[in-house]
Amino acid sequence: MILVEKVIGSLAGTAMNGRKVDLLDLDWFDTGKTTLRKRTRAGQEVGIRKDTTPLEDGDILYLDEERAIVVHILPCECIVFKPRNFREMGTICFEIGNKHIPIFINEEAEVLVEFEQPLYRLLERSGYEPRREVRKLLKTHALRVRKHESSYNRKITIK
Repeated sequence: MILVEKVIGSLAGTAMNGRKVDLLDLDWFDTGKTTLRKRTRAGQEVGIRKDTTPLEDGDILYLDEERAIVVHILPCECIVFKPRNFREMGTICFEIGNKHIPIFINEEAEVLVEFEQPLYRLLERSGYEPRREVRKLLKTHALRVRKHESSYNRKITIK
């Protein structure tokens, strides 16, 4: 078994120089786990023990002269829709957030969430014109709300 404690680099920024790329398939919800044990497509067992920084599609976890083990985030069934304005964006993100469902927003201002039939029906009834599509839910598209507290004030920041 190979034990991984940190990401070495990114497939996009690293020359493979003839190395075989062995993909480690992960579901989007596994990318934020600090401890994980999986097998690559070639059958290599990989143990991951890392900080809270989520793994990204294309992260290199292991590299030697012959091969590289690279993260591959699997596509999943999603609800995809595009709010018409900022008010709709804020309203629907608030509603989805109240359901504690992770929200992803891409460069085209599309909202993506993992498919859930009751939410899909709610979006249809509310006039958002949702689509059911298979997509990758990537960390770079995640909307996170973090609460910062001090003894004097509370504020919420959106990243």
